[in-house]
Amino acid sequence: MALPVHHTGLPGDPAERTPWEFLLAVAAATAAFVCLLAVVAGHAAHHAADTEVRATGTGPPAVISVDGSRGAGPSSGDQAAALEAAIRGVLAPEEAASTGVAVMTPAGDWIGGLNPDLPGYAASTFKLAVLLEAERRVSAGALSYTDRVPVTEEARAEDLGTIDRLPVAPDGTVSLGEALEAMVTFSDNASAVALLRLLGPAEIDASLRVLGAELFSVNDPGLPVTARDLARVLAAIARGDGMSAAQRDHALGLLTAQEVRSGIPAALDGMPGVRRVGNKTGTWPGATRDAAFVETGRGTYVVAVMAEGDWNWELVRRVARAVHEQLTSR
Repeated sequence: MALPVHHTGLPGDPAERTPWEFLLAVAAATAAFVCLLAVVAGHAAHHAADTEVRATGTGPPAVISVDGSRGAGPSSGDQAAALEAAIRGVLAPEEAASTGVAVMTPAGDWIGGLNPDLPGYAASTFKLAVLLEAERRVSAGALSYTDRVPVTEEARAEDLGTIDRLPVAPDGTVSLGEALEAMVTFSDNASAVALLRLLGPAEIDASLRVLGAELFSVNDPGLPVTARDLARVLAAIARGDGMSAAQRDHALGLLTAQEVRSGIPAALDGMPGVRRVGNKTGTWPGATRDAAFVETGRGTYVVAVMAEGDWNWELVRRVARAVHEQLTSR
């Protein structure tokens, strides 16, 4: 049964108008609606463009524009060649032959570098692999930052002078959160070994292989790695691979609070557009390593530098500045 229709509009409503008046009213309303859509679309486009250049605090980071997507520019192959040339330009020939550099987006896309697969000793940059594995397990609910981690005699034997800063409880344990903070921010070895035993070196290596890090190993006493491997691991941390936004932010916060800032962070300190740099260093006689995520007004990139020499921060700074200037010059 059809419901009755009652026209109760006021004078001038559609029910009271002539057909021509009604058609004119419809046309006017349609034009107004089209104009409104155009305004809304323009506002949305402006908002999206503004959002694209922000380095986000949570969720996947914005990726720095390195592919010409902001306008006419060189191809990715040309950009990689230009980046390699820029790095070589700040290195002596013998330095260029022995230095490994890898630059990637947080998504793990290759940007460029120099000798990225040159193998070397990881030193304390192996702690990046431990950090990634721990944050993933906290995200999965298998671990908690409040879980207690035993600081065994084996772990204590690896101390290089920082264990006094480790808040070991009377029962010989530290919390997982405390161990991660000590391992990253002041590169404590005892906490790193304790976490390594908790997580399992073989399990960490298996995760590295899935990630695409081909040589990197924490189960090999020689701690082999390449600059490309370091960049892959740091890119995974930067994008929060296998972890929640909370764990990603926790990891990036620790890297930002890392105390040895003489390499990449020092090189980029005060440079236009740089918003945040978090890094992990590794030093040993004859080896200087630094890997960092760099948040800029145009997005985020990761860079890993493996240099020869004792605490060769000056070389690392030269490379870091060359990379940043090349990526942000357009």
